[in-house]
Amino acid sequence: MAVKLKRFYLYLTTILFITIFPRQGLALEDKLSVTRSEVLNVAKEIHPPGCTDSRTADYCQRSSAYEVRGEIQGLLEQGMNKGQVIDHLVQKYGERILAAPAAEGLHLIPWLLPGIVMVLGGVLVAILIYRWVKKKPNDAEEENRSQPAFTKEDELKVQEELKNWL
Repeated sequence: MAVKLKRFYLYLTTILFITIFPRQGLALEDKLSVTRSEVLNVAKEIHPPGCTDSRTADYCQRSSAYEVRGEIQGLLEQGMNKGQVIDHLVQKYGERILAAPAAEGLHLIPWLLPGIVMVLGGVLVAILIYRWVKKKPNDAEEENRSQPAFTKEDELKVQEELKNWL
């Protein structure tokens, strides 16, 4: 029984020692664990240098994209959040690195233009439909259109031509 009690105290003091005192000297660096999905979440908003305009850093296979993803991972491991990482990359490479322009100043045009065009197109279609429905012919006009506008002279000419052919 005394041996079991000594073991229990030994385990308890070991656990307390590990949890209370910091583990100085055991870790080489104090880095945060960053998952691949966290890196790709930031990378999808970045357009790395050298990649085509349609590819973001999460899909591009060029070496520059790998370098940017490594840089993103390093910044995230330093404790930066997504916004801070993007701001750091914009300071380093310029606004050209952003996959989508910031929604401010002249950069509002690409964000607002599609909506404005769709609204104007909808208004134009509504006006054209209204005019098309409004121009529906009356019954009297429809009867006049269904009867040919032949004069007596035209009818006599047709009769003469028929006699010549028959």
